[in-house]
Amino acid sequence: MYNRQQDFYGGELLGFALVLMLIAAFFVVKASLFVIKTFAQYYQHISLWIALAICVVFILVGIPLSTQVSPPFGLLPVLGVLIFLITCLVVDMRNRDTFMRENIKLIDEVLHTSWLGSEDTPVEFADEQVAA
Repeated sequence: MYNRQQDFYGGELLGFALVLMLIAAFFVVKASLFVIKTFAQYYQHISLWIALAICVVFILVGIPLSTQVSPPFGLLPVLGVLIFLITCLVVDMRNRDTFMRENIKLIDEVLHTSWLGSEDTPVEFADEQVAA
């Protein structure tokens, strides 16, 4: 008889580890592309350069300390990368124009809209009322 328990540790666990490594590689690639896109658009922001410097310092200090002094210092590079990614996210979200209104003057907006129509009235219907 074939024992299924012996095969679990060899094959299925290896497959599970492979899937986890592929997912981690996907997130690393997406994060790298996000950082490159953010730096290409907003390279003039000083906070990005400060976060990059902190990330590099944490990596350069954390790797030797974790190998020679104590393994918990291995969290310093992870912390540096996390700070860098959060800074890129904040700069990107701060500079998005997703919910910004068009640049129009207040006088033009007041003079060219109907005061009698409500906000629920469609724009086409309100324009017909003004024309009549």
